[in-house]
Amino acid sequence: MNFKAYDILSSLIPGFLILLLALKLGGTPFDKDMVIPYTAIAFLLGNVMNTLSSWLEDFYFFTWGGKPSFRLLEGKGIWKVKFYHCEKTKELLLAEAKPNACHDELFSIAMQYANAQKDPRVEDFNTAYAFARVILTTVLFGAIVLISRNYLDWRYYAVLIPILFIVWLRCKQRNYYYTREVLSVYLKIKNS
Repeated sequence: MNFKAYDILSSLIPGFLILLLALKLGGTPFDKDMVIPYTAIAFLLGNVMNTLSSWLEDFYFFTWGGKPSFRLLEGKGIWKVKFYHCEKTKELLLAEAKPNACHDELFSIAMQYANAQKDPRVEDFNTAYAFARVILTTVLFGAIVLISRNYLDWRYYAVLIPILFIVWLRCKQRNYYYTREVLSVYLKIKNS
């Protein structure tokens, strides 16, 4: 089995964060002699967090005001990410799609073209988004647990809520970057 950077980032890091939280809450000190078992447990916990992050994706889209693919195809970007060729791209996608195709179907067509190119940028943006999404889920889970256990201590709110907002915003930006890259690659292919 080959581990890629994606496997390490999206599973081990969030898994270790959850493991450290569990050890702290359980009053168990970190034992350096248990690094190999901790790594196995962290990988399992990271996979669980990765799964949860995938399940929560529609909730995240809701908090972002809609799916980035829908918003970019409608010409609505965010302050750091704009897609200026939305009308041309949407026109080309509609020409390939069945009548009354929804935005998910249109973006799926663009993804097929982008993924067929084996463009490392598209894969890198997808990996960055997946990592940001699992970090957001991990921080959300950790914040809920820590605040619920320390709800009378204002310091937890003062630290965890800004961190949660920052990782939420970064995850949103990463998804917009990925979506814009897929649409840009599609447009580049169609124009060549």
